[in-house]
Amino acid sequence: MLRIGAIKNLNFVGIFFDLCYHHNIFIIKFVTFIILEKPMKKLLAAALLMLAMCGSADAQRRMVLRGGSYPKADTVQYYLPSSLQEGERCPLVVLLHGYGGTFRQWASIADLQYYSNEFRFIIACPDGFKDSWYIDSPLKKGENYGTFFKETIIRALRDSLPVDASMMFISGLSMGGHGALRLYMENPELFRAAGSMSGVMDLTASSVTASIAKHLGKKTADNKNWRSFSNLYNIDRLKAAGKPIIVNCGAQDFLIEANRKFAKACADEGVDIVYTESPGKHERSYWAMVLPEQLRFFNKFVNKH
Repeated sequence: MLRIGAIKNLNFVGIFFDLCYHHNIFIIKFVTFIILEKPMKKLLAAALLMLAMCGSADAQRRMVLRGGSYPKADTVQYYLPSSLQEGERCPLVVLLHGYGGTFRQWASIADLQYYSNEFRFIIACPDGFKDSWYIDSPLKKGENYGTFFKETIIRALRDSLPVDASMMFISGLSMGGHGALRLYMENPELFRAAGSMSGVMDLTASSVTASIAKHLGKKTADNKNWRSFSNLYNIDRLKAAGKPIIVNCGAQDFLIEANRKFAKACADEGVDIVYTESPGKHERSYWAMVLPEQLRFFNKFVNKH
């Protein structure tokens, strides 16, 4: 274990990585760095790019981020194209996990390094703290995940990795599908397009009511407090964002009816949406199947760039 930290003029706590000797080459197997709220310096960004270019093709890299908008540190696992060239800037795809998951969930579903190499995307998987719902909670003081995402996570990814800031995308599964569209409509200037896979489009119909209630309070008679955070009842904001979205849901998924309602409402209001149903339940095999479809959708905009 080699530790580098507390270097003057760098706004970070430390960089930790393991070196392994393999076939006469030292390979960086695992990288973690901890970033504070202040903007990253150019020197740190250059150092991290150098580390990334030296890493192995299947290296897992992680950031541990802290910011004033959320009380906990967030781990972001990310993947860079293996053949990253000096000076190259790549599109960023953020993938959000589902209810009860962690930043590791997507890596357990699909080979993200393969897709990073295939599309030349930087793929980043932040932690949503199992059930943050990726929102600024009106009840829990200081638990403002939406603000934290924009001010800390996105800023760290853009400042420390070779991200093409004009080509950023976001998607997620289940709770993460809800979160991806929610974060997109709140920050349309950040993203070129957005997606959802088996997303929770209507919080009022969710089965995990206790989890949502601790962030939004108990449902009122008219469900107004929960509806205001539901994608299904914010189609006007999606339309105002003015960018394309892609939505996938399995035909046997328990969330299919809400997704159908959402897709129809988007079409009726003129939202640029690609909606696809295919056989599948609310399960890993379905998300593994539709992830490449979403990545190909995002890639269309990169090729037009």
